[in-house]
Amino acid sequence: MTGGEIMHQRQTRNDNGCWCLRIMLRVLLALAATTAADGAHACAACGNTLSRDWETQGITGNQGFVADLSYDYINQNQQRYGTGAASPALINRQLNAGQEVESYTRTQTVTASLIYNEDTWGVAAQVPYVQRAHGTYGAVAPLGSAYSTSSDGSIGDVRVIGRYTGWSESRESGLIGGMKFPTGNTRTNFSAGAAAGTPVDASLQIGTGSTDVVLGGFTTGAVEHYGWFLQGTLQRAIATQNNFRPGDALAINAGVRYARFGAKVAPMLQLNIIRRQPDAGLNATPADPVTLSPTTGGTLAYLAPGISVRVGGGASVYGFVQFPVYQNVNSLQLVPRYTVTLGVRRFF
Repeated sequence: MTGGEIMHQRQTRNDNGCWCLRIMLRVLLALAATTAADGAHACAACGNTLSRDWETQGITGNQGFVADLSYDYINQNQQRYGTGAASPALINRQLNAGQEVESYTRTQTVTASLIYNEDTWGVAAQVPYVQRAHGTYGAVAPLGSAYSTSSDGSIGDVRVIGRYTGWSESRESGLIGGMKFPTGNTRTNFSAGAAAGTPVDASLQIGTGSTDVVLGGFTTGAVEHYGWFLQGTLQRAIATQNNFRPGDALAINAGVRYARFGAKVAPMLQLNIIRRQPDAGLNATPADPVTLSPTTGGTLAYLAPGISVRVGGGASVYGFVQFPVYQNVNSLQLVPRYTVTLGVRRFF
């Protein structure tokens, strides 16, 4: 083999390694988004499960700082029991049995993220501002006789998440880990209706009041014009307060990106799966003060088409819409018909 052939093979390996590293970096910048999303409440659908980094994977592998600003909209207004829609008769039975029947929960979140990347490691800090409005019929028959509403807007639970790929020579796989801190408000009261002045359910507060650990891993790859990723994270509360423990959350995300259109426009598709255990503690729900809340937790799967567009100057805009493909909630709960995520990202 000639010296030129050897140099060519080395350059090819280096190019492939850099390309895989670019994919890996794009995936991991959204670690906080994959950790059960925006508060990690154990009600089945209180947060967005989208991995919002896949919108820019493979476009650039710049090391250094990245700033991201995103907006999530989740409107939980569909009553569900187990895997099916709840009928009026079932809702009345639950009400007569003393279970709270909720009307809606609408959550809007603006999240500011700052990420720093080096060759084999990176760290992301994520600060959400959450606006949540909630209405409930209460646990008193007839339906609506104890209707109450609440609304709150404040900083949510801050996350700091890191990643490490030094153990993988190809940089195609790695480990992720970090913490969620109890910075969000946990003292919202109902503002109107029969329950005015009393606390909103702990699982619907903007913050969980818990310090959580996040652990997980990822792998990425490519086939012709398609890039793909698979990642999973487990979030568990390790320190709690107010006699409330949010349920453990396991998130599994998979995605594919089509690169045939070049770096300017990138269509994407994700599958997002979240399994949340029920909340626990005396304050799991005011209407049902038991050790384990049966009206929280469940398994949800979403299919999320999206697109990212580079707008120049190191910036890109992106958007996703999540559609539920499987919903299995514990007891009677509210779920969304869809969720929306929009964002802008800038590399420095």
